[in-house]
Amino acid sequence: MKTILCINDHIAEMSDEQTGKLIDSLPGWRREIALRYKHLQGRRECAVGYVELLRGLRVRFGINGFPSFTYNEHGKPFLQEYPDLFFSISHCKEAAGCLVADCPCGLDVECIRKAKPDLVRHTMSPDETERIFSNPFPDIAFSHLWTQKEAVLKLKGTGIIDDLHSVLEPEKLQGLELHTVENPWRGYVYSIAIQHQ
Repeated sequence: MKTILCINDHIAEMSDEQTGKLIDSLPGWRREIALRYKHLQGRRECAVGYVELLRGLRVRFGINGFPSFTYNEHGKPFLQEYPDLFFSISHCKEAAGCLVADCPCGLDVECIRKAKPDLVRHTMSPDETERIFSNPFPDIAFSHLWTQKEAVLKLKGTGIIDDLHSVLEPEKLQGLELHTVENPWRGYVYSIAIQHQ
C-alpha cells in the first residue's frame, strides 16, 4: 500500500498577491473551480488543496503535470489519467491538504468547532455525545469525531447516505484504518481513512 498525506497549515499567512499568482498558475478547469468561491479565502483553500494533490503525486508516485478529474454519481472526484490511484482533498481556513493512495481513501480537515449541544446530538450517537461532553476539551473531541465521520464518508464516495450517528460503528469500519491528528495550536483537526486491499 502506497500513501502520502500533504498538509499546508500556513495558508492564512499567504498574501492576496501570492493567492492570485497561485490561482493564475492552475490549469484552466481548476482555476474556474477556485474562482467559483465568493471570497478570496475559499479560493485560496481550493487552490492550495489542488497544489497539495500535485505535490503528493510527484513525491510519492513520480507523476508530474496537471491531472484532471472525473466524478462518480455522488460527486466524488477521481484522476482521469490514473484510474488506479485515489485521492481526497480537504480544506478549512487553517489548513488544506490531500491524501493520495493506491487504495480508496478519505481525508477531512476542519477548524476546531464549538461542540454545540444541538449539533452534537444531531450528528453523534449517544455514546459519542457522552464522550464529547465528558472530555475536558469538548470542542476538540467533537472535531475529532466529526472529521473521522467525514473521512469515512469521503472514502466511500457516496455522500451522507448513512445515519450520521452510526458511521463509526465497528461493523461499518471493517477493513478501514482511521488516524486523527489534533492541532489545537493551529486551530484544526484532520482525520484520514484508508481501506485495506
